[in-house]
Amino acid sequence: MKLLRLLLLLCLLVVSGCGQQSPAPRQAAITVQDVRGKTVTLPQKPRRILTDSLHLDETVLTVVPADHLAGAYYLDSEPGISFIAKETAGVEPKLRDYTPETVAAVKPDLFLASTWSDPGLIQKLEALGIPVVVCYGPTDLDQIRGNVELMAKAVGNPEAGKKVLEQFDRQLADIRKTVEQQPGPKPTGLLVSLMSRYGGSGSLYDALCKEAGIRNGLTAAGLKNGQALTREAVLQADPDFFLVSLPYGEEKDAYDKFSRQFFTDPAFQGLKGLDHRVSLPDRYVYDASPMVVCGIKAMANGAYGKTLFDLSDESLLKGY
Repeated sequence: MKLLRLLLLLCLLVVSGCGQQSPAPRQAAITVQDVRGKTVTLPQKPRRILTDSLHLDETVLTVVPADHLAGAYYLDSEPGISFIAKETAGVEPKLRDYTPETVAAVKPDLFLASTWSDPGLIQKLEALGIPVVVCYGPTDLDQIRGNVELMAKAVGNPEAGKKVLEQFDRQLADIRKTVEQQPGPKPTGLLVSLMSRYGGSGSLYDALCKEAGIRNGLTAAGLKNGQALTREAVLQADPDFFLVSLPYGEEKDAYDKFSRQFFTDPAFQGLKGLDHRVSLPDRYVYDASPMVVCGIKAMANGAYGKTLFDLSDESLLKGY
């Protein structure tokens, strides 16, 4: 009788053991080297990603969908300057001030920063145990490419990055071919914006001008990025057109005052480009994600005074 009970117990143990599900396979850790040269290890694919800027949100959303964001930068939803207003409309919270407390509150498993970010914030987040991957604050197209590759690796989907860059390079090739076919000398344009120290040599804007077939008046006048625009520089450039960066909502009052003062300056009356103003939304001028291809096209259309490129479709480049 005891032997029979023992056999029954053994059978029950075997049956119950067979019914148990095997534990889910553990995801492999992800290791990347960021632009600091620092090796960052993530225990698994991140699902709650946070960045501190529009250009980083735009870039990361080329390799993962918006449901991977733990929060959005406050300008993401401003269509005048953003290409991802639609994608981030439902993402909360919208962050403007980034502190260790505001970042930790949304519990990110990856924080994407850039060389434009506050080093002190990065240090404090790392001290809290939040993985931080630092990307470029891009000054050329190669750094934009580098950001796509780095983010794609960090989110565990390098193939998505490859797909995005294939689209990016295909559009660039089309832009270059079209611009090279334009007759005559390259038109000289001079950027007029509230960011009066931006746009000279060494800036991303300068790189975009070259791709758009535009002679950058700021660079022609000898200005480097970070140097203030002066009357002397405007007169020296004597541009064929002025590229006016239109403000988004909260900048409008300051922009209107600045614009009136600039274009009524007695020193500029008589310049050949004064009556040729090309006005473009900020997203075409200041973008620093793969969506710069749209900015290049818009700038070229304005500079050459005709529709070289169709801008009716500004869909976000995606690799997923």
